[in-house]
Amino acid sequence: MKLVVWLVLLFVVAVVAAMTLGANDGLASFYWRGWRLDLSLNFFILALLGAFIGLSTSVRLTRWLIGLPARAKAWRTERREQALQSAQRQALLESFAARYSRAVKAARRAQDLAQDLTDRSGKAETQAINHLLAAISMHRLQDRAGRDEQARLAQACLDSAAASGDSGNAHARGPSAAEGLTLLRAEWALDDHDAAAALAHLAQLPPGAARRIQAQRLRLQAHQLAQQPAEALKAVRQLAKHQAFKPEAAKSLVRSLAMGVLDTARDPEGLQRRWLELEREDRQDAAVLAHAVRRAAALGDAPWARRVLRLAWDTVGALEAEQRRLLALSAWRVVRGIEPDWLASVENLAAAHPREPMVLALAGAVYAERQLWGKAQPLLEQTVRSDVPTEVRRDAWCRLAQLALNKDDPAAAQYCFRQAAELA
Repeated sequence: MKLVVWLVLLFVVAVVAAMTLGANDGLASFYWRGWRLDLSLNFFILALLGAFIGLSTSVRLTRWLIGLPARAKAWRTERREQALQSAQRQALLESFAARYSRAVKAARRAQDLAQDLTDRSGKAETQAINHLLAAISMHRLQDRAGRDEQARLAQACLDSAAASGDSGNAHARGPSAAEGLTLLRAEWALDDHDAAAALAHLAQLPPGAARRIQAQRLRLQAHQLAQQPAEALKAVRQLAKHQAFKPEAAKSLVRSLAMGVLDTARDPEGLQRRWLELEREDRQDAAVLAHAVRRAAALGDAPWARRVLRLAWDTVGALEAEQRRLLALSAWRVVRGIEPDWLASVENLAAAHPREPMVLALAGAVYAERQLWGKAQPLLEQTVRSDVPTEVRRDAWCRLAQLALNKDDPAAAQYCFRQAAELA
């Protein structure tokens, strides 16, 4: 179609030229001293047009010849950049395929190619990426010395780019690359089980980057590795706020860390401080409350445990069966020396839930503690046959033995003590 159009245009030009120049009798005369030159006006016009075309072609050819070295250099640079990008892609693909040795070789080839790009904008940043690709694969190969050296070189490249402004859009990419390197170093430190180094790297992040989900995840792992449950609990709360966990998983993790915070206490005063440091919703969790009571009992502070447990006891009837079992077991652990005001609430709870063995075991223990043996005996006898923890059944046998001694029945007491000993 283009050929047809050009032919039509050529015919049009030929017709116009024939009509215009065919009857042109004009002359072009040139005088030089005593000489005169007469040319046909048509020939003069054609010669002038040819001279213009020749001059223009000569100028363009000269420029093309002069620019030939620059174009050759640009072509070679483009080829090197293509080879560099190919090496980077290969390093990534080999790393994704878990062929880390090949990935390291490809990254080193990319580093060598980047050295030749002397005039390339962003050379330092590109070289930093090449070092990071090598470092990531070396980490998988457990080559810690090589990994740390590549990371150091990457940091040096980023510092050089920041100082010279050789990173293209330095305000956008430079900080991101540095933050990415810091996060990688923190992750590597965690893989090396070095919590202190991981926390030191995370502390170098700016406030905005430190609030990112990945940074919070790494901080959580570092605090867990360093056995710092209080700090880990803060990180979990931040992650839960950003919906980094499912609600059930976040609740379970918060609960376990809150228990870990309580476990750090070594005396009753320390336990009370740790308890007050927890959030209100944590203190209302039945599992956390039960753990606090268990720790208080182990530390010999049963009165404080009963006071804390008493705050949640009024709502124990509305809880789920498992939560009620936990609180009943916790109350049983500190039943020795229990105050008289517990009697009515425990009795009401046992009447409301007569099918829950642990609630009945608690009621029997409270009755026995208050010397109400008539009410305690049937509940204790039911406890020794029910599915409750072994220590609860053993205690029930011991209380039945005490009841037998009070009734002057040494044979029954001996039988009960023997049953308790068999559960030891």
